[in-house]
Amino acid sequence: MWDKLKEQFNLLKLEKKKLCLITNSDKFESKDLFLDAIASALQGGVDVVMLRENVYPDNVVVEIASKIRILCDEYGATFIVNNRSDIAMIVEADGVHLGQNDIAPCDARKILGENSIIGKSTHNPDEVIDAINEGVDYITFEPFAKDKKVMDEYISWVNENIDIPVFLTGEINMKNINNVIQYGTKRIALTNAIMYANVPENTARKILNYLP
Repeated sequence: MWDKLKEQFNLLKLEKKKLCLITNSDKFESKDLFLDAIASALQGGVDVVMLRENVYPDNVVVEIASKIRILCDEYGATFIVNNRSDIAMIVEADGVHLGQNDIAPCDARKILGENSIIGKSTHNPDEVIDAINEGVDYITFEPFAKDKKVMDEYISWVNENIDIPVFLTGEINMKNINNVIQYGTKRIALTNAIMYANVPENTARKILNYLP
């Protein structure tokens, strides 16, 4: 019974989330400045942090992830580790985010436990349907198509037809956010627009004002 209640609690926690920060440390001169930007974004209302890290070695990533875990707990945010189920397990993250070529969601659950949150990157309706059939808890959706009209149709389709949480991602910023909101977008996952803002807190607040 406890496992079932915990599962429902995790999904409810995810259902209420609106703004995901996908991290990138490439342009920061130090770990501290990188963590400061994440803390600022959390102060601005970011309620999911996805640690995506390709610069630092694994031992440093674990150190950084442990500190982000503490920050997310302080702000009541969900903490997801991109790709690395092993690191997610070590730091007791809420879950892991998988790409199209990563391990299967069922295998990630074997590592992290049945109550972990599993997400997946998707780019078209077929990948969305496959991810749902695999039992993921949420998806990020970055539509890939040569025709902008088709991309807009993809966004409308996913917002109208998918019941699990969908975080729209891609080159979204303050200049074009209205264009994606008009298609029913409720959740957004961003990197550059928040991560490299002069004051991430302020940018996060402005973006949240657009989300229903």
